[in-house]
Amino acid sequence: MPLKLVIFDLDGTLLVTPLDFDRIRTEIGLPEGVPILEAIDGLTDAERARANRVIDRHEAEAADESQLMPGAEDLLAWLRSRGIKVAVLTRNSRASVERAVLRHNLVFDAAVAREDNKPKPSPAGVHCLMEACDAGPAETIIVGDFRFDVEAGRSAGVRTIALVAEPTDWSDAATWQAATLQDVHAILERIAAKA
Repeated sequence: MPLKLVIFDLDGTLLVTPLDFDRIRTEIGLPEGVPILEAIDGLTDAERARANRVIDRHEAEAADESQLMPGAEDLLAWLRSRGIKVAVLTRNSRASVERAVLRHNLVFDAAVAREDNKPKPSPAGVHCLMEACDAGPAETIIVGDFRFDVEAGRSAGVRTIALVAEPTDWSDAATWQAATLQDVHAILERIAAKA
């Protein structure tokens, strides 16, 4: 099967961002280590609205201060040159995605943010992006730096690349592990060469 679609996480994968999740949790009043989006679902409407304002502010600041991850520009250009579609699946807001896209002149064939679908680790966003890009599970790979990326990909039946400096308890579940985007590039080149 040819490789038709690569789905990327945004923060920590394509972008270096100064998001401090512990600081966000503290500001909202959440316990240490809990997934933020899931935790705020249990809040009252007023508390959730306040929490969303906190998250939106932090994400906007992070997008404005973000830098492209080393190797991102070359990898995205190579995928475009091969006719492979590129999409983003993020737990961030659509507004923060749009800020980052403008800041770095990024072009994606499709993007799913937290407002668009049930967030990762749900596979719903992966299914949505495959449909939007006319790609099947065997033609799709998801790349991300957190367990939710791998879990979403595996649940959707697609191959996964865990972008981790060192193997972790969750990265072992990925199809491949890569320490850098240059390593991701090399994996994708091998896959494309076999198609």
